[in-house]
Amino acid sequence: MGVCARSWFTSLWSQRCSAECGRGNRTRVVVCLMDHVTDLPLDSCEGERPSDVISCDSGLCQNQLKWYAGPWGQCSVECGNGTQTRSLACVFHNNGLTEVVDPPKCSGIPKPITAQPCRLKPCGIQWFVTEWSECSLPCNSGYRIREVRCLTDNIVPSDECDPKLIPESREECNKQPCTAEINQSCIDQYYNCLVVVQARLCIYPYYRRVCCASCDRLLQVEPCIQLRCDLTLHV
Repeated sequence: MGVCARSWFTSLWSQRCSAECGRGNRTRVVVCLMDHVTDLPLDSCEGERPSDVISCDSGLCQNQLKWYAGPWGQCSVECGNGTQTRSLACVFHNNGLTEVVDPPKCSGIPKPITAQPCRLKPCGIQWFVTEWSECSLPCNSGYRIREVRCLTDNIVPSDECDPKLIPESREECNKQPCTAEINQSCIDQYYNCLVVVQARLCIYPYYRRVCCASCDRLLQVEPCIQLRCDLTLHV
């Protein structure tokens, strides 16, 4: 039957210019067809491919306000799902002159989007962590914990993360020593409270009450010693 003919086919040019005023573009669709049925790759037809864009001029822009969108910025992440943004400007066109004006003047015009999702490449398998928990103690070295997991791009658990790079799941916190609060209204009622302190009698409720100022100072200076005394008395 011979070689099948392959020909370029084009749709009609778009009726409207892409710009409401000034220079813009008109477009059409270009396809390569065989036997008027089969849609082939665009490089399968012989001869130069017809143009699918031509310039057009809608005349001078007079007293026209329009949003101008700048180029998209970089993706917010190097891999995985991120966001990229662009800036907008309200532009006033009049007889070939262009001026940037205050954005509220374009409030009645549909506003282009300023953010869109982006994805440069998969991140692969990596470590994920939760926020740290509250510290277990207010002082004297407590600890806090967080959960660590190895996940894929699809948030599926995996065991292929590098164990050498695993984040810490536990750390010390509130390392400052505990300080006993002194009751400023407390006054020693016993004339020789210094002996009470030296004899370690502050562990008893009676002496702690009548020598409260001296006993409070002892707890502030030597909290660990007093704590050991209390534990010994309790046992």
